[in-house]
Amino acid sequence: MIFRVKQIIKMIFQQVILPVIYNIYAVKPVIPNTVILADAHHDEIPFSMLAIKDELMQHPELQITELYWNNSSCSVLGIFRNMACFMKKYATAETVIICDNFLPAASCRKRKETSVIQLWHACGAFKKFGYDTSADIPSYYKGNVLANCDLVTVSSQICVKPFSSAMRLPEKAVRPVGVSRTDLYFNDTFNQACRNHFFSQYPNAQGKKIVLWVPTFRGNPGIASVKGLDDILHARDQLKDTHYFIIKLHPHTQAHIEGTNCSISSEELLPVADVVITDYSSILFDAMIYKHPLVLFVPDLDEYLDNRGFYLDYNTLPGLRAQNLEQLLQILTDEDLLHSSVNKVYTDFYDKYMASCDGHSTKRIINYIKKTDNRR
Repeated sequence: MIFRVKQIIKMIFQQVILPVIYNIYAVKPVIPNTVILADAHHDEIPFSMLAIKDELMQHPELQITELYWNNSSCSVLGIFRNMACFMKKYATAETVIICDNFLPAASCRKRKETSVIQLWHACGAFKKFGYDTSADIPSYYKGNVLANCDLVTVSSQICVKPFSSAMRLPEKAVRPVGVSRTDLYFNDTFNQACRNHFFSQYPNAQGKKIVLWVPTFRGNPGIASVKGLDDILHARDQLKDTHYFIIKLHPHTQAHIEGTNCSISSEELLPVADVVITDYSSILFDAMIYKHPLVLFVPDLDEYLDNRGFYLDYNTLPGLRAQNLEQLLQILTDEDLLHSSVNKVYTDFYDKYMASCDGHSTKRIINYIKKTDNRR
C-alpha cells in the first residue's frame, strides 16, 4: 500500500508540477553542448553510463551535468526536490542521457532542440517489459513513461521491434548501435581490475570454479521475490570444496532478502565467473560476450510464461536446463557438458542478438550526438 501511494504521489507531481517547472525555464534558449546524465535508481553513476561518461569527458567543449538519486531511499520531499532540479536543467539542455525508466524526462512536451538518449540497461530482447506486460507499468499511470526518447540504443537489429512495442516509440527511434556499457567487457584493463577487486574481497574463492547466480525478480519493486534460492544454497553447501557461489540478486529483490547478496555489481562479476546461472535475466546476453557456459535454472517456468511472457521461444535459448537441485548439481559437476554447451547454437544466438556489441558502441552513440548537434 505504501509503495502504491508513493507511486501515485509521484505520478501527480510528474503530470502537474514538473511540466510547469519545465515551461518556466524553457523560455531561455537551449545551451549549446550541454549534456545531462540522469538516473533515479542509483545514488551514484550507474554502470550503464560509465563508458559513455568516459567518452564524453574526451570532448572538452561539452558541459556535462550529472544528476543521480535513488527513489527507493529518498523521502517523498527528496524525490520532488531532485525531480525539480532535473527539470530546470532539462529545459535548456541540448542532450539528456538516461538508462532506465525516468519519469521526469517524460513528464512534459519537450522542446525539439533537446535530444533524449535512452541507453537502457539490458541487452537483447528476452522477457516482455514496458507496455508489453501488465507487470511493469501500473494501470493507473496515464501517459507514456518512456515518451520523449529520440534514440533508444539496442544490441542488434532483431531487438528494434520489441523495444519499439514495449516503449510505444516509432521504430526509427530504436537503433541497433550497440549497448554502451558492453564496451567495458572488451577492455582488458577493466576485466583485470574486476578480478583483482573480487579476489581481494573473496580470497577463499581462489582456485575454485566461480559460479555466478543472477536471478531476475518477480512481482514489482514494492513486493519483489525470488525463486530457487534454497536450491542454490544447498548446491553451494554440497559443492563448497570445489565451487564458489556468488549470489547476485536483482536490486528490487535484495531489499527483501538479507544476508545473501554480493555487493559487487553483476557487470563487474562477469569477468570473474566461470559459469553463469540465471532464469529470465538479460544478464545472459552479457555473459555470452565472455563465452561463459549458461545454466538456465527455472523452477517456475510455466508460471512465469503465464504471467509475463517472452519475445522469443524460451526453448531456443542456448544453455543447459535445470529445474531442481539434482539437475543443477549434475550440470555443475560435469565439466565436459559445460564446455560443450558453448557450441554453434550458442554462437549463432549471440550473433543474432548481440551483433552490434563489438566494443565500439559508445563511439557510435557519440557520433549520433555530434550529428544531431550539427543539424541544429
